[in-house]
Amino acid sequence: MCALLQHVLAWLLLSAALATPAAESDPPGRVGRISLAEEGTLLRFGDNTVGGVAALNWPLTSGAWIETSGRARSEARIGSTALRLDAGTVLELVELSDERIWLRLQRGTLLLTVSNPEHAAELAIDTPEARLRFGETGRYRADAIGGTTAFAAYRGLARIEAYELSVRGGERVLLLGGTERRYVLGRAMTDEFASWDAAREEAHAPSRHVSPEMTGQETLDRHGQWQETAEYGPAWFPASVAAGWAPYRSGRWAWLPPWGWTWIDSAPWGFAPFHYGRWTLVGGRWAWIPGTYVPRPVYAPALVAWVGQPGWQVGMAFGATPAAGWYPLAPREAYHPHYRSSPRHLHMVNSGQPVQSNTPPSSGPDHRFGHRHRHLAVTEAPVKTQAPAVPEARLAAPANAILSPQKGLIHAETPPQPVPPKRHEWPAAAEPRITAGQMTARPARPEPGRMAGAMASHPHEPEAAHGMPKEVRRSREAGPRESNPKQLHADR
Repeated sequence: MCALLQHVLAWLLLSAALATPAAESDPPGRVGRISLAEEGTLLRFGDNTVGGVAALNWPLTSGAWIETSGRARSEARIGSTALRLDAGTVLELVELSDERIWLRLQRGTLLLTVSNPEHAAELAIDTPEARLRFGETGRYRADAIGGTTAFAAYRGLARIEAYELSVRGGERVLLLGGTERRYVLGRAMTDEFASWDAAREEAHAPSRHVSPEMTGQETLDRHGQWQETAEYGPAWFPASVAAGWAPYRSGRWAWLPPWGWTWIDSAPWGFAPFHYGRWTLVGGRWAWIPGTYVPRPVYAPALVAWVGQPGWQVGMAFGATPAAGWYPLAPREAYHPHYRSSPRHLHMVNSGQPVQSNTPPSSGPDHRFGHRHRHLAVTEAPVKTQAPAVPEARLAAPANAILSPQKGLIHAETPPQPVPPKRHEWPAAAEPRITAGQMTARPARPEPGRMAGAMASHPHEPEAAHGMPKEVRRSREAGPRESNPKQLHADR
């Protein structure tokens, strides 16, 4: 009996040991996306670099960098949280997981709107001078320009670590650094960038049909209409699409870790409908079916079935695609990812869909498309060579697939050869200013590698004071004027 118990215990321990790596290998269920990319915006993700409007709808996860130059501004969304970057900003997503949102502002100006209390508790921003943590939802700002750091709260409550200082709604704190960790307390500014940010936020009303934590949902109401259906519940119809349009037809494929082949749609609304939910034809029109309400839906790289051997690479004159063809999964069809994942992840990524238990995996040429609309949904790529291969991390050119009315098939036009992207070089004359009430400081050009280490608080070098305004230099030299040894009030 004892031997049997020992064998049972050993089996349980072995099962737990085998299950743990699978759970740890699950990709994050939460991702961000580039929701605005003006010319001069660069997204760096591993060895991939994409710039300008081509960066629209790229997924964001740990390790991504967003850079803006010239007069370019950019916006990223992580569920209900909005990140807006002014020109001359470099932002790193150190960690974007299901448990944490950790940002690093290397330089420039970042404005955040945090609408979810869970996000507020999980969010942190590092700057060269200090780390900002959030106590509640609100609208916040971080400036890291010319060796100077400032934090502001238009509404809400945040805390500056190391300084042990709270920033409340309407306040702005300019950090002076040094061993005494002095600072200037003033009022939050409403400049042109802050006004632009407020207008953007007002225009992005969340949809009431899906969770606000579904990344990309904020664009749906402006670009389509909702309709209640007897069979599927809420259905969303895109307002204007070209003749012969079908889901996953206007965009590109890219190989992005940890998911692998990922669909990047070109439509301004083209994120949520291609990474959550399912597609079908309702009354002769394509409709996106989000399924039942899920508070925190799980992201998928592309909810499609492949025509041809999954995981094979099809060579083209202008890039590569995952297989010879693909088509969107219909409601009640299960999504079976090709990346490594646990049964729990498989359940979560299909949550919201009443999946049939006998649904075959979403791959292979025999996979059936619901409602017999497969002939209208398949997008096929011209095949030059087909051989089993593991694609390397790289950008994939747009598919540009269109419908051929004569044959009822899909083919792809061949665009010009793409030019490999180059690493962006910052122009010397594109640096902004940072202000604190009547005080204005001209930023110094950041030294290479200065931000590479840990973002712990550190004193400024003596030379940094020469670029500061006279009021700040006098404050540093004269020391504090109040009974509080840290605080300096700005001259009125």
